[in-house]
Amino acid sequence: MTAAYAVEALKLRRSRVVAVATVALLLVPALLARAFLIAAERGGDDPMSAKASLLLPGLGWSGYLGGLLQIYATAGVVGSGIVVGWCFGREYADRTVVSLYASATPRTSVARAKLVLLAAWSVAVGIGVAVAAALIGTASGLGLPDTADGGVLGRLAALAVLSGLLALPVALPASIGRGYLPAVGGLMVLVVAAQVAMVAGAGTWWPWSVAAVWAMGTDAGMEPVAPVWLTVVPLVAALGAAATVAWWRRAEVV
Repeated sequence: MTAAYAVEALKLRRSRVVAVATVALLLVPALLARAFLIAAERGGDDPMSAKASLLLPGLGWSGYLGGLLQIYATAGVVGSGIVVGWCFGREYADRTVVSLYASATPRTSVARAKLVLLAAWSVAVGIGVAVAAALIGTASGLGLPDTADGGVLGRLAALAVLSGLLALPVALPASIGRGYLPAVGGLMVLVVAAQVAMVAGAGTWWPWSVAAVWAMGTDAGMEPVAPVWLTVVPLVAALGAAATVAWWRRAEVV
């Protein structure tokens, strides 16, 4: 397993896709939330200001973080899913999967290494998202966050980590479909299903929406979520990972 981890860690570290996705997840949602807050504070009659006033739960840190949570609820899974799809789909798109059949390292070890490193990447991104949000908010004139704002930043970090875990099942369609496009298709299915679950009133227990509903909280008009329901997130991540490893164990060379 050591060789598999070393090789996969090198791939992640040198990948432009991972680098761009990481920077995007750290900065783009926070900058968009800050832009929405500026528009809401301006209070004009233009469409941007009107939309921002409806989106944000308030002004100051509460409005900024509330908008950021709403943006990240979708952006987190999408960004993480792109990285997961690349990590598994590239082996087929670049035809490097053929060499794995001649390698002394078992294919299942390679798959496990990918999944573990992606989970670790999700934790690092989760911490980074909260830190970046705090720095951008402070540097843009909101002042220092208070204790309540710190709690929301903690929920943001948790949402980012859980979003990364929710994206792990994307590895399965990437592997079965042998490429990037099936991964994108699987990711879109998950995102749309989460939106449908929210509309249908199942957002408090559906795995791909419960984390966002919990993070945004009742302040954003969401239904309260029992903490026990958050356990479905690592459960579906583990099931998706197990199914992916099982596929790599039995898959034939292309």
